[in-house]
Amino acid sequence: MSEYLPTFVLNELHLYISDFEEEFFEYLNQILDGESNQAKIRKLLVKHLKNLKVSKFEVKNQSILLSVLLMCYWSKDYETNLYIYTKFKEKIDSTNLSIQSCYLLSLRDLFLIDEFERTRDSILELTENIAEKKQKEFVILSLGEFSARTQKRPEIGYKALNELLRYLIDIDDLASQFPFLLDALLSDLVNFAYILADDTLKDLWIDSAIKRAQNYENFGMLSSLYNLLISISLKEYNLQQAEENFEKGKDYALKIGSERLQAILELNSAEMNKMKGEQDKALEIYQTLLEKSEISTPMQIEIFERMGNIYLLNDELNKADEYYTKAHNLNKEHGFLFPMIEIVYGYINFLKEDDKGESLDFGLQLAEEQFDFNSMSYYYFYKGLYHQKNVDLTTAVGFFEHALEFFENQMIFEGILYTYAALADSYFEMFRITENNKFATQFLYFIDNLLGVTEELEHLIFVDAIITKAGYYKYRNMEEEANKTLKIGIDFAEKNKLDDRIDELIIGLEDKSALLQELRGSRRLFSRIMKYSFGTHKKIPIIMYLLLVIDEGGLPYYSYNFSEKEKIDDLLISGLITAIINFSQEVLGKGVETLRSITHQGRAVIIEQQDNIIAVLVAENETFESRLQVRKFLKEAVSQIKHRMNKELIKQEEFQPLVESIFDSSPFTLDK
Repeated sequence: MSEYLPTFVLNELHLYISDFEEEFFEYLNQILDGESNQAKIRKLLVKHLKNLKVSKFEVKNQSILLSVLLMCYWSKDYETNLYIYTKFKEKIDSTNLSIQSCYLLSLRDLFLIDEFERTRDSILELTENIAEKKQKEFVILSLGEFSARTQKRPEIGYKALNELLRYLIDIDDLASQFPFLLDALLSDLVNFAYILADDTLKDLWIDSAIKRAQNYENFGMLSSLYNLLISISLKEYNLQQAEENFEKGKDYALKIGSERLQAILELNSAEMNKMKGEQDKALEIYQTLLEKSEISTPMQIEIFERMGNIYLLNDELNKADEYYTKAHNLNKEHGFLFPMIEIVYGYINFLKEDDKGESLDFGLQLAEEQFDFNSMSYYYFYKGLYHQKNVDLTTAVGFFEHALEFFENQMIFEGILYTYAALADSYFEMFRITENNKFATQFLYFIDNLLGVTEELEHLIFVDAIITKAGYYKYRNMEEEANKTLKIGIDFAEKNKLDDRIDELIIGLEDKSALLQELRGSRRLFSRIMKYSFGTHKKIPIIMYLLLVIDEGGLPYYSYNFSEKEKIDDLLISGLITAIINFSQEVLGKGVETLRSITHQGRAVIIEQQDNIIAVLVAENETFESRLQVRKFLKEAVSQIKHRMNKELIKQEEFQPLVESIFDSSPFTLDK
């Protein structure tokens, strides 16, 4: 009779039914009457327990109850689990770790924090009965990892995650003792890897989780994993892969008849529509989901947040306020689990003048309490947006620069790109108002940063950035530079088969007045880039040769040779850099981008400048990561150089810790 139940349920049952296995399966056969469909099996077992009187609850019904808890948990029917568990609570063996753990995670995922903590403490007491030290430690660490979200202490989760990796090497042994815990943990691990943007963890665990779920017929777990893969594909802007994963996830959700899993998948389907620019379709999906009874409170919060984002992007402030207020009210009711919601809600209140920024500051306070660095970074970003919308551009730029520093330190790739666009828009406006060339130079710096990254990603926002840059040149009546820029965009669009964008670029060549419209109103670069999601930047290993710090006159402050095989003359490089910079300023004039890199015969010279100090990295080639590392190094170096009374060459050992902390943690290869 065991073929009636999926393997992931049988694995758990075998820990408890060895003394009455034959009797149990005869009893099970009477309930199921030959049914083999997972969705129908779950419904029949739930119906049996709902109709069963508490007084008639026998030992064999405890195994039926465990089967229901497992199947409902992976179908995300947490409410049924709570109902069944509560009904038979006095009859359940309180030492049954599988039942208690399944109930525990159902509480967690419904945000029932107080009961979750009581149940967790009870399970911790059960661990005293586990004789094997390694197994005992595994369960305790797992409970710590499961608690990270409810305690709003992500550092607990990160610590437990690192500790658990040691235990999961011996996965087979743990699988036989704690099958449900292991499955739940693997699901959490791949989600942690996604949140942490750790490709190594993600690649390591997601394949293991999928294979395990397939081997043990855990279709609910598979559906959730494919939903995660959709999110990953969308972050990498791979819509085709996202759609393929959506179909796989949907098939598994249908197999077990889980309407909630189907609803969760539809959330990502709406995101796919949004990324295609079909915002009305996305809103339609969200509205349909809100009308369904099976969506959970966390899903409601997410839907309200996403609808609010669409309206905010489209400058429909009242509608954005309506949906963010709903998200805020639910978030508040559940103990403010999501600081980001409070930050955007506060930003909207600030814009509407409902307060003077107190709600926004409260969002920052929550983010700091929860060590949520992503939300902290966006706090400064939204402060910048507020001042940008109120045309207080100097203040806006100050907040954007602060946000960028946060984003860069945390390597929040999406935030970096959004801030590049916001700074480019702000600096152009400052230049347009003042005609001050220093603002034009800053505009070009950030637009070129954005162009460099999006070209590397082969992302279509590259075309929007090209059009914005060409519009700037048109504004300055620099026709040749505008044409040259547009032709770069056409080459990119042709290479990436962006036929509709080719036409747009050609129109720009023929009608320069159209370019000026790109710099204002709803077609601004920033409003376009916010329509896209960006994941982690793909790290490209490169070989480094020389790091150099010089002043504008070419006087070297510091040099560091990464390569012992190939020494590069730092004086020669410094003289070359300053000569080209001086030439470009004299011949090309102000308001044209300054020298950023030189590529020649398998070498890239990457240049960053702050005040009158220039940092140069000579490497095999230029990548987003390499430029960001040079920028980070220069920030630290400038602060140290400014405090020096004279300009003698800085000794190697003075900057050695700084070089190692920035470059040794990067994907660079030292050519030694």
